[in-house]
Amino acid sequence: MKNLPAFRTPNIWTNVLSLFISLTFMIVWLPFIRSLFDGTSYVWGTNYFGLNINGAGVTPSFIFLILQMSLYAAVIFGLYRMKNRKLYGGLLGLWWLNVFGNLLFDIFKNGDTMFHGDTLNVHVSISTIVLPLSAVALLLIIMVLRIEKEELLIPWTQKNRTLLYLFLGMLPILFLLLSTGTPSGTSDQIGVILAITQCFYIPFIFRPYKTQVQLKTNSI
Repeated sequence: MKNLPAFRTPNIWTNVLSLFISLTFMIVWLPFIRSLFDGTSYVWGTNYFGLNINGAGVTPSFIFLILQMSLYAAVIFGLYRMKNRKLYGGLLGLWWLNVFGNLLFDIFKNGDTMFHGDTLNVHVSISTIVLPLSAVALLLIIMVLRIEKEELLIPWTQKNRTLLYLFLGMLPILFLLLSTGTPSGTSDQIGVILAITQCFYIPFIFRPYKTQVQLKTNSI
């Protein structure tokens, strides 16, 4: 982990973009982690550019979730730690198409779109918010890439390591909650809430933080 330096510092645009990435990451992280920990008792499904993809546990369709996780891993890691910003701009464009392009395609083709979260009994019509959200996400991408001119070398710190260890420590707890609980039961609900929390927690692991040496330098 010592060789994972950051090349950019956080700003208002990267902070808000990180929030958007975390929000959309839930769509992938929840079925991914529940397919692993819940097994066949958890059924997931999604429409992806006209294709209906679903599964129960780790089935061949789980490959779709692995590909989605790979994209999000690159986007979250690269926000501050990918030196080639043209490549990262391409990744952000791919992320936008993957999320909002797919939602817009589904709306234009099928009309209203519903998000169903059975464990927490959440059913939300998202058609009325997809258009503004997609426009805001596109603006954030443009602003993040536009203002990034400073190139730094910020090391992987003890705080990054601590946050990573805390995240890894959450996984056994999440496994116990999801694997031993009944579908839509209390332990499953707690597990889902914890998994949602992880979606907003993970980006902080890779966020650059000032070292003690930098703090002392700034205070002089």
